[in-house]
Parts: sequence; structure tokens; C-alpha cells
Amino acid sequence: MRSVVFIFFSIILSFSTFGQNAEDYYRKAESKAGMQDFRGALADLNKAIELEPRFIKAFNYRGYVKDELDDYYGALQDYNIAIALKGDYSDAYANRGRSKRNLRDFNGAINDYTTAIELNPTEMNSYLGRSIARKEMADYAGAIKDLDEAAKIDPAYAKTYTLRGEIKYLSGDVTGACDDILKAQKLGYMVAMASFNDYCED
Repeated sequence: MRSVVFIFFSIILSFSTFGQNAEDYYRKAESKAGMQDFRGALADLNKAIELEPRFIKAFNYRGYVKDELDDYYGALQDYNIAIALKGDYSDAYANRGRSKRNLRDFNGAINDYTTAIELNPTEMNSYLGRSIARKEMADYAGAIKDLDEAAKIDPAYAKTYTLRGEIKYLSGDVTGACDDILKAQKLGYMVAMASFNDYCED
């Protein structure tokens, strides 16, 4: 009798574990990525997708992990799948923009960030990403406009002001650049000190 009960509960447990496995692997991947173990995270995401081939957020997250491993083309493939499965997935467009930026496809990056912003106008990182791509295209006015929007969304995010200060300096607005970099310093972003030394001290 005990053996029958044991077998019954083993079967129930195996079915329960199977049903949760894809999500479990996804959570493990998030934990490993948080500890910079991107190869371990990639292995877990591969397993999650093997178990659930239409696991949209796993494709998106695997793209991010591949980005961190400098596999930009592999990341693009995963973002393409995520977008094919969910055409209004703003995060996948923004992340694909990052991969394109890393591959120096700045026009493609701008297009993806623009789509991400159209789908989710309050996502600050999409404006930041597009501003960096525009900076690389020497579209300083467009980059500054994006950073103005990012600052409206989160006025306390100091990196926005540092980046905007650097771009203002490139555009010839030294006074505006130093004002932004000082603002970043006041918000506690000490990395801005290096920018201040580069651009603002005589």
C-alpha cells in the first residue's frame, strides 16, 4: 500500500514540476543574470524555451542575456521571435534597438526605439537609448529633445543630465552642458565629476 501511495504522489509531483518548469527556469535565469552569471542564465533560458516554445518573455530575456555576452546577432534573432509572437511588445523593440546600436546600425536602432516609444511613451530607457543612437548620428538636437523627455519622466535620474550635458557640450552649448553635469552631481552621481573636469574646468 505504501508503495502505491508513494508512486501516486510521485506522479502528481512530476506533473506539477513539469507544469512549472519553464517559469522556474526563467526565474533561475533572472537570478543568475542578477549575479552576472550570464552563461548560466542562458542555459536556463534555453531550457525554458525548450519546454515552452512560445514563451515570449523568455525570448526577450534571452536576447538581453546574449547582448551581455556580446552575441548581438543572436540577440537580434531572439528579439525578432519575441516581436513576431507579440507585435506590440515595446520592451522587445527597445531591446532590439540596443542590439542594433551595439552593431552600429544607428538608423535601425532609432526606428526600433521610436516604435517602443509609440507603444509605451512613459518608458524612460527608450528615450535614453534613442538619444545615444542620435548622438552617434550627430543629431544633437534630436538627442537633447529625447533627454528632455527622459528628464520629465524621472527628474531624479542623474545619468540623464550627465548624458545631456555631454551632448550639449558636443553641440557647442558649454554653459548648458556644465549646468546639467552639476545637476547630476547634486543628485549624487559622482561619475559626473569626471565629465565636469573634462568639460567645465578651465
